[in-house]
Amino acid sequence: MKASKNTKKAGILSRMGYELALVAFLLVWFLFMGIMKPSFLTLNNIVTVLTRISEVAIIAVGMTVVIIAGGFDLSVGTVMAIVPVVIGICYGNGIPFGLAVVLGVLAAVVIGIINGILIAKARFQPIIGTLATMTALRSIIYVLTEGKPVSTFPKGYDQLAHGSFLGIPIPILILIAVIVLFQWIMKSTKYGRFIYSTGGNPKATNIAGISVDRITILVYVVSAVLSALAGIIFSSRLISASPDAGTNTAFDVVTAVLMGGTSINGGQGNILGTMLGILILNFIINGFNLLGINAYWQMIFMGVVLLLAIGYDAKRRSGFAISSLFRRKNSDA
Repeated sequence: MKASKNTKKAGILSRMGYELALVAFLLVWFLFMGIMKPSFLTLNNIVTVLTRISEVAIIAVGMTVVIIAGGFDLSVGTVMAIVPVVIGICYGNGIPFGLAVVLGVLAAVVIGIINGILIAKARFQPIIGTLATMTALRSIIYVLTEGKPVSTFPKGYDQLAHGSFLGIPIPILILIAVIVLFQWIMKSTKYGRFIYSTGGNPKATNIAGISVDRITILVYVVSAVLSALAGIIFSSRLISASPDAGTNTAFDVVTAVLMGGTSINGGQGNILGTMLGILILNFIINGFNLLGINAYWQMIFMGVVLLLAIGYDAKRRSGFAISSLFRRKNSDA
């Protein structure tokens, strides 16, 4: 029992150490860019970056929940695109805007349920199941829009993305609310514990009387709804719903989530770590843009970061497995 407590404590300290290292790296980057490009540290630039990344960060919260539960969701970008399309088409055909928004969110819920059923009930691998959904949804988007942006939105719709409250941009306020809500759910509620348990040891979770299938479906619904929210904010920014929206979103989100310390095998991770990953990646890209670094080099950087994050996760898991083996041998002795 004592060894188990010590192991748990060591794991917590290890995760805190990793997150502190991310914070330290972010501060060093800010210092470096402040010297190279003083405009980087201006309030205007920082607020602009935070506002621009709000959509991706909201989706990343949902992706974190899915990956902690042992899943993976490649369809987030297409959900982000299709929900505003549904809203715009419904409103353009005379449906009241409030009802159009409800129908768009319901479409996201249905997509999340389909993803969850494919993985929990039909036993598709998460990547394959959500890849199929992603492909089908993108085709549906192009059929619905004929490849053209949908611009039938009411007057004032742009205020969601461009408005502010008490001087703080609304997208940032929405992001903060999402972070606080899901940090609380994951750390302080039984549903959060069920999600960690589902990703960490699904067999033991089932034996304990918790429906792994139900939790799996739930996390995909959460991911889809948060992707819908991000899509609504994004379309408000453009005052149109683009059929090409969210094309590379899944890659960016997964990179940030894994960089933030969430294990690709499930059972480990947290929302705040993901937010650190989002901040680091996007402020680095912002710095690259200010320094005039070619966009192709930025793509190479993102790929390298993803490989490093996966490599770190693999090393952490192998180290945990080896230490567990030694503890088991010592207890047997």
